[in-house]
This record gives sequence, C-alpha cells and structure tokens, in this order.
Amino acid sequence: MGYGWNPPGGEPPDEPLRYAVLAARLGLPFDLAPRKTFEAVVPHDGAGDVQRLAAGIRAGRVAMLDDGGSRRLVIAPRPQDADRLAEALARKPELAGRLTVTTPAAIRRCLTEAAAPQLVEEAVSGLTRSHPDWSARRLLTPAQSLAGLVFLALVALALWQTGWLVVQIFNIAAGLLFLALVMLRLLSISVALERTFRPPPSIEVDRSRLPVYSVLVPLYDEAHMVADLARALDRLDWPKDRLDIKFIVEARDRSTKRALDRLDLGPHVEILVVPDCAPRTKPKALDFALPLARGRFVTVYDAEDRPDRGQLLEAYLAFKAGDERLACIQAPLLIDNDDVNGLTAFFAMEYSMQFDGVLPTLAALDMPLPLGGTSNHFRIEALRAVGGWDPYNVTEDADLGIRLVRCGYRSGTITRPTYEEAPRTMRLWLKQRTRWLKGWMQTFLVHTRHPVQLWRAIGSRRTLGFLLTGFGTLVAAAIHPVYIVTAFAMVIDPTIIWRADSPLDAAMIFLNVFNFVAGYVVFGLLSRATLRLRRKKRQPGVLPFLPGYWLLLSLACYRAFFQLIVAPHRWEKTRHHGRERPGRQAIAARIPQAPPPRPPRLLAAPRSRLRQA
Repeated sequence: MGYGWNPPGGEPPDEPLRYAVLAARLGLPFDLAPRKTFEAVVPHDGAGDVQRLAAGIRAGRVAMLDDGGSRRLVIAPRPQDADRLAEALARKPELAGRLTVTTPAAIRRCLTEAAAPQLVEEAVSGLTRSHPDWSARRLLTPAQSLAGLVFLALVALALWQTGWLVVQIFNIAAGLLFLALVMLRLLSISVALERTFRPPPSIEVDRSRLPVYSVLVPLYDEAHMVADLARALDRLDWPKDRLDIKFIVEARDRSTKRALDRLDLGPHVEILVVPDCAPRTKPKALDFALPLARGRFVTVYDAEDRPDRGQLLEAYLAFKAGDERLACIQAPLLIDNDDVNGLTAFFAMEYSMQFDGVLPTLAALDMPLPLGGTSNHFRIEALRAVGGWDPYNVTEDADLGIRLVRCGYRSGTITRPTYEEAPRTMRLWLKQRTRWLKGWMQTFLVHTRHPVQLWRAIGSRRTLGFLLTGFGTLVAAAIHPVYIVTAFAMVIDPTIIWRADSPLDAAMIFLNVFNFVAGYVVFGLLSRATLRLRRKKRQPGVLPFLPGYWLLLSLACYRAFFQLIVAPHRWEKTRHHGRERPGRQAIAARIPQAPPPRPPRLLAAPRSRLRQA
C-alpha cells in the first residue's frame, strides 16, 4: 500500500489534512506551525546562498530547525517520495527522532521569516552590485556631473554673449520635441481607429496544463482596501492550485498585516513581511518577493486594482504565441471613477490614451514601452535576468521597460483591462504625478550615463523612441506654461507675430501657438477614439479646462525637479479611498475588449545580451 494520499474516489483533502495523514502513516510527528517551536537555520554567506535559499523556499520541502539544543528536519515530502521515505525509515528507525512532517506552506513561512534579513539586503543592493550603472542609488556619476557643469557653463557664456538668441534656440528645440510627441499621438489615433470593436473573444485553453502563475501585491497603509482586493483576485480565472498570490506588507505597517490575517485566504495566498529599512519603496518590496515567486510568469497588482478575470489567461496565451524575446505584456489600465470631478475625468482620458493608444502603437513599432506600475506580466526568468526592479527608482516601471530592451527583450500589450481609481483631490494627484515625473528624470539620468552603449545595445530607432517618450515627456510637461501664455497673448493681440523683432522670434511664436493648438486637438481626438473602444464617453464640459490641467502638470514637473535634488528616493504614497463603485462588475462585463492593433512590418531587433548592455 502506498503512503501517498489515495482517497477512494473523492477529491483530495486540503493541504494540512493531507500531510497530517501522511505523517500518521509514516509514524512521524506532524507540526502545522513549526516556526513557533523551532528556529530555522539558514546560511549567511552572500548573494549566491540567497539564490539557493530562495530556491529552497520556493520548493517548500525541507528545512533545518533548531529548538535550542538540537537540530531536526521538518519535511513536506511529495506523494511520489512517500514510499521511498517509508523504506528509509524501516531501514533506519532512528531517523524518525530527527524528522517532523509539516506542509510546504509552513516550511516556506518558516524559512522566509528566518531569511528575511538576507532577502531584503539582496533586494536593496542586488542591482547596485550586479549593474551599478543601472541603479538610481547614485543620482549622477562623476562624468555626468562634469558634463552637466560644462553644459551650464556653456549656456551661461552663450547667454552672456548672445542673450535672447539662446532662449529662442532652446524654445524651438523643445517645440520640435513636443511636436514629435504630438505626431506619435496622431499615429496612435490611426491605430486606435483601425481596431474594430467587438466583444471579447472566448479563451479556449487546456486548464490542466496551465503553469503556476505568481501574483505580487505590494501594500502599504491599505488595511481598508485588502478585503475588496482579495475578492477581486479570487475572481481571477486561473486554477487555484496553480496560483501563487503574495501580499507584500512592510513590517511597520501592522494595520494592513492585521487586516490580511483576519481574511480567510486560501492555501495559494501567502503574506510576506518586508523588514523595515530604506529605501521604503514599492520596487524594494517587489524585489524582496521576486526570489520567492514560484510561477513561470508573474504579474503585479496594486491595492486598488480590479483586474478582468480573464487577464491572466490572455497574457499567458500572448506569451505562448510569442518567442522568448517577449518578456513583458502590459494590460490596459482603466479609470472607473472618472465621474467624481474634473481631475478624475482628465486622469481617465490620460490613461485611456496611454494604454489603448500610445502603448499599443509603441509595441507595434517594437519600441521601448513606458510600462504602467501595475498589471504588467513577465516571464519570470527574463525579469530575474535583467535584475528585477530598481529599489531606488520611484518610477520603477518606466526604468524596467527600457532595461528589458537593453537586454534584448521586447514588450507587448493585451486588451483585458484592470480597473483603477484615480486620485480625487489635487493634493493626492500632485504627489502622485510628482513621483512619476521624478522617476522619469531618474530613469533618463540612469540610462544616458553611457549614451554610446545605449545606442549600440538598442539601435537608433529605439534610442530615439526612448528619448521621445522619456525626455520628451519631461520637456512637454515643463513647457506648457510658455505655450499657454503665448496662445492667450495671440488671442488678445493677433498682430504680435507680425510685430516680432526678427524672423526667429516670429518662428518661435508660431511654433508655440501651433503646438498648443495641435496638442489640444490631438488630446481631444485621441481621448475620444480610445474611450470609444471601451464604449465610454468623456465627461461633458471638461475639455475647455485642459490648459488648467496642463498647468498642474507643469507644477508637478517643477516640484519633481526640486525633489530630485533634495529627496531623490522619497516615495510619496497615494492613498486610495476604496469606495465600491455601484455596478462596477456589471459595467465591466458589458465593456468589450479592444482588439490589438495590426502591427506594421518590424525591423530586426537587436539580440544584445545582458553582459553587452
């Protein structure tokens, strides 16, 4: 008779009962919570041992524990190993005094708690050790500092010698970059209009052959959100026995931990507690959990996220259809509280344009994607190969998007969305947008430390794409007041362009006004086109206030630049309200998914390796 669990025709029992029965049949003690009795013994010899330890934690089969005077092994043998273990105990009965049976989940909890200091140290310093030039821990390298000082000296000298001419040149250069962004959005309109509107296709897949999928959920000060979040994740269409959901909480955030402990979470859910240390950022929490993720694929959700239940399946099928270079799939983010006020309405339009317009266009052109901070799905081996997230970058998603490209990978998009909540107050919006723009500044500084290496690794086209979506976004945010003032001056006195002191002045005024009008028109057209893909409409009466929204964006940009100098790694938390939207699920069920764009013919992608990037 085998020692594995073989019920006479029913479903297998839950995990604790299954291992308790196995322990009884083997004549071994069973302890469901060994960490309360013993202390785990883990190695302390560097990063290599951290990786081996993480592999042991993921397996969850054996751990060495110390009860203060002696050591013993706690084991969670697989069913196919139970008979061999019984034979070994029959040959050497004395082994029984050193063995205790428990569950894989109990072993993982025990080892994770014991190894937490090593795991968090690797999370904080791993990328800095392996690729210091890719880490935002140091804001500027000596070469960048010298280049910056020389540039400022040259600009000061030019201002002293030529004065207004330097301002004109900078204004026109910024205007051309802004115009390039407008053209990208114009292209995104055509891509959005080409996508026919149809109900979401049914996903046919053999669920018995699905791999383990890890879901990482970093939380901080979100006790009021976790119950609703747990329900949303429970609705994901993926076999529970192949789901690996990890709620990641900070040690100092006891209220969120208590709220999670009160929930009836299944065996596929684990709670990871990150030791308190700087930097206190979301990417540090993700890096702490990444070595422990057991799935072939991994995704990230935030506290306010409500993912479409078929999103994991669509991402899996996209990975299956792509080659090994396809390392990341970005799902669209949709705002479902756009009717609260004008701020949330503009936020919803921005998200719609970005995730249903710009990102599919960039993906079709095989350019770097400025990833969203949530609902991005990864091949876990590719994510580990590029070093995970940068714990010192406050916009870790944008940084990871370009780093994947530098290592020879590419990113794509899918259509099944995640519903999110937009900031409802100007204070919350400003803090969040400041963090995003500061992170873009960090990302630009990090990846332009060696511009020639960047160009060689990803090619001219992708380098231009990175500069356009990265540096161009910052320039566009900073220059909005100039365009708004110029446009209103033209409204008040249309003759100022004819009374310009020089042709260069007239060209500058014309470009400023043209960019203001073009940006306004393209914003309206692209937001309308992408919202229609989801059978949604803009909130009425908000578009005339777009210049005011742009001024807020400029304020956030200037605030981000100041923070970059005085507090580069400060993470300004966005607090979520968590109000359950009436009919949210009913509305979501009625919203068809927009089909992906028809990609143009792509150029061959560089297959640069990690050591070459």
